[in-house]
Amino acid sequence: MGVIGPRDQAKLAALADLTRATQTIYGLTEQFAAARSDEDQIAQQIKRRCGRFKRVLMTAGFAQLAQLAGDMEHAAGRSGSQRSKTRILREGMSAIRNQLDMEERLIRKASSDEAGVEVKEKPAGEKP
Repeated sequence: MGVIGPRDQAKLAALADLTRATQTIYGLTEQFAAARSDEDQIAQQIKRRCGRFKRVLMTAGFAQLAQLAGDMEHAAGRSGSQRSKTRILREGMSAIRNQLDMEERLIRKASSDEAGVEVKEKPAGEKP
């Protein structure tokens, strides 16, 4: 495994923070799904968290994921059945988590590919 550069380390740290935020929202979603009372309070918490998460995603450069978080924010705030809101929120979180995992894998792969190129160039004793 290659050494991860400082820029890639910063990206991975940002992705780790985003992943923690998704886990928090997913936990609230599961609480909402299981709630028999006070589901409106939990929905409002989800709405606030998704709003903050949307802004964080926008500043991190994930515009499409921010759009999805915005859709989740609207879904949590509108009227409708608990079942339909839960489905929308679960599907949205699943899509965001998958995308963040893919971004992390791409960064790690690119970092290891760059390290592999450097290793191939280092042996200076060989003649062309």
